[in-house]
Amino acid sequence: MTAMSEVPLVSSDPVRRQKEKDVATQRCAALFLTAESAEPCGVEVFTAKLAAALMASTPDAGYALVAVPARWRELPALLRRIARADRLVFSAPLVAWKRRLALPFLLLVFAFASRCRVSVFLHEWSALHWLRRLTWLPFVAASDTILVLSPYIRDQVAGDRWISAAAWKCRLIPHPPTIRRPDNVRVTDTVRKVERAAADCDIVIGYFGALYRGKVPTALLEICDHLRLRGIRALAVFIGSFTQSLDDYEGHFRARVRELSLEKQTIVTGYIAGEDELYALFQRISVFLFHFPEGFTARRSSVIACLQSNRPVIVSAPQSRSEFVHHSGLTALIERGALAFIPRAAGADEIADELLAAAKRNRDASPIDFDAWWTATTTATRAVL
Repeated sequence: MTAMSEVPLVSSDPVRRQKEKDVATQRCAALFLTAESAEPCGVEVFTAKLAAALMASTPDAGYALVAVPARWRELPALLRRIARADRLVFSAPLVAWKRRLALPFLLLVFAFASRCRVSVFLHEWSALHWLRRLTWLPFVAASDTILVLSPYIRDQVAGDRWISAAAWKCRLIPHPPTIRRPDNVRVTDTVRKVERAAADCDIVIGYFGALYRGKVPTALLEICDHLRLRGIRALAVFIGSFTQSLDDYEGHFRARVRELSLEKQTIVTGYIAGEDELYALFQRISVFLFHFPEGFTARRSSVIACLQSNRPVIVSAPQSRSEFVHHSGLTALIERGALAFIPRAAGADEIADELLAAAKRNRDASPIDFDAWWTATTTATRAVL
């Protein structure tokens, strides 16, 4: 997933490094684990920012974040930290752990042997490949608390015959924005590329976040094709990158672009590393479209990020408004009409009509109170942990 501004895990300052070393020898109330990757996924960014927010809001509470080392010789230091922790917090799925499945399991076993309580953040479940779900079964079983950002994921846990007994451990946490709208934007080569392509188009349809099958990004391609039949030239801009998946979704996506002859009307930006460039791209979008088969759910950070732009956002209607009962921020936005909902079973004509109408209207920028949403999230997380 496209992700912004990581929290530094290792300082280059010798004084700060000594302080971090001193902290590592102290008792820790909750130790958050994250992976180290050049292009962190949304789960990694969320974990890092949540841990940082907890440490900032309650400095003496004993929260800490540590990156799982890439080299085995660094493992003993991490094990010593786990031995001094009251609770270990895993997050699933972590893209960077795909090739190191044995290491998280080893840490789980060590935590259990050290009588360290275990919590798991489940950002997805049924949408994961069954092999990935299989690797996380021990973590779900060993945890005393499962933190979820959406009732939709809690219901998936309850409906899974292998882990349904763990549903009682689920606790809801409101999803804050992991990206803050910047004061200034930065025009890059990627931004200029979008500008040039948009010059020959009537409408620019935007998508933000990781590209994978569950988010159905190809829906934008189908809408572009439909609009072309109506004499309207649309540009689809996918702000993000493909996840590495077992189903070769990127290959399927590229093939569909070729089948529809949309090569000149499709741009995939790849990973974007800064808020200033990201929001410069957002400014070039006419309207955002998210066509989720399950409807809009409270876990969709990509939608939350786009809501901070001054561009209209269209998304599949939620299955139930109870999806947002735990999230007062999203509830307020929905009640104010900040989102335009389309039926989950809407056809191309209906979606295209809504897109064209929405593209003609703007709204006030950033209806989200960034700090207030994060206060709600840290308060809820402290209450659970």
